Amino acid sequence: MFLIQDKETLNSCKENVITDGQFILHYPDIFKIFECLQKFFPEQLISESAAVALECENSIPSIIVLLYLLEKGYSFLLLPKEVKTSQQLDSQQPIPRFCRYRLRAESLTEEGKAVSLEDPNSFLQILKNEEWIDCDRGKNYAGKKLYMRTSGSTGTPKIAVHSHANVLSNSLNCVERLSLKGDDRVAIPVPIYHMYGLGAAFLPSVAVGASIDIQKGANLLRYLQREKEFNPNIAFMTPIFCETLLKGRKSSRAYKLTVAAGDRIREDTFGKYESHFGCLVKLYGSTEMGVIAAANPEDSLEVRLQKVGLPMSGVQMRVEENQAETNDTIGELWCHHKYGFDGYVDADGMPKHENQDSQDRWFRTKDLGRIGLDGYIEVLGRCDRSVNRDGLLTIFSDVEKAIETIEGIESVVVESHGESQRGKGLIAYCVLAKGTNISEADIRASCFNILPKRAIPDYVLIVNSLPMLPNGKVDRQKLIAMTDKQEEMNLIRR
Repeated sequence: MFLIQDKETLNSCKENVITDGQFILHYPDIFKIFECLQKFFPEQLISESAAVALECENSIPSIIVLLYLLEKGYSFLLLPKEVKTSQQLDSQQPIPRFCRYRLRAESLTEEGKAVSLEDPNSFLQILKNEEWIDCDRGKNYAGKKLYMRTSGSTGTPKIAVHSHANVLSNSLNCVERLSLKGDDRVAIPVPIYHMYGLGAAFLPSVAVGASIDIQKGANLLRYLQREKEFNPNIAFMTPIFCETLLKGRKSSRAYKLTVAAGDRIREDTFGKYESHFGCLVKLYGSTEMGVIAAANPEDSLEVRLQKVGLPMSGVQMRVEENQAETNDTIGELWCHHKYGFDGYVDADGMPKHENQDSQDRWFRTKDLGRIGLDGYIEVLGRCDRSVNRDGLLTIFSDVEKAIETIEGIESVVVESHGESQRGKGLIAYCVLAKGTNISEADIRASCFNILPKRAIPDYVLIVNSLPMLPNGKVDRQKLIAMTDKQEEMNLIRR
């Protein structure tokens, strides 16, 4: 198989399973289903030269098709599974014009019965893309390609292109750094159509033949039920889900390892989580670069708390100094990844040249950080999440950490909006803990005691919850839109 490349690993994992709670799939069964798909695809006139789009969710039918496309060397784009409502039965989001077909794998038939995995006609829909154009991709990024959309958390989503070979090498990097083994039982409650869920969690787990529980639409109750039935010893989570589990689980439980990636994880959450559930490591990466760095489970708690770890094999990092900062060890992180992406394409599959983001194969991460003398990387936040105020650099994550120490604050996100007397304006969006009764004015008044003047937010806005993207990151564009709406209604107060 694409990932399991030696017979010893394949033989050792024969009794291991991949499950979604509905289907239980043993590794040898994968090859039987591949044989069925190998007959089905030619019948549908889908050649290996055709680029396709796969609507992918955390389900066995979806991952079977995903693994088959990798195994047979198809070029394909991963998309989230489209959710249909009774009012929108015929709606579907447009796919790029270079994708000739849209593939949609279902777990249930129209009659509500479980599909047969050995009958592709029962679980796999093939939809022609009416906007398809016959572009010559051979002149662009030739070979077996995986296309992935960036999250769009800081701008318009792009389509990044990866070779299958680099996807494999990226996955094996994770196997080595995280010490994944064939006898591990891995819970994946994060979407596998994102690079974190796919390249750091799912594919590395498949590579060692581990048992895997892929969870669709995971929430606390569903996760705890699946945890009880599957009994995982490794889990891949977002920081938000780590906090949810910490608050919602009444008893401690020892995991061999929990991996967290996405937004910043609070220091108090990190310590409490580790005391209740065992070793927690951070993982750092992007859609374009795959996994850039990760902590070693053997690193000390202090190191894992402050750093994201050493660069992965084949990765070099450098810091481009920020002239506004007196400490010249802080600056923008640039990455050279041997197994990174090939570039971006547009909707027609034609290369898009983002010169400002790439120089001589060095990729601009747009993250602010520092690299220690020992090579360990510390990520301080997005570059666009820091501004000059009173002529000095103000990093939003530092402001957030300080505000989180105020009693009654459950979580906070700081963003720049408008102008102020000190420079760029700052807004703090605060979610209050249950039973807390403090005002926006109270929070801002407390900021004067814990922050330097330049870092005190100009406005504080209490919100019921933070809008989230499917990958577990805060949807900052929605927060800004929320601010604009509030300004129009004159509800923002000093």
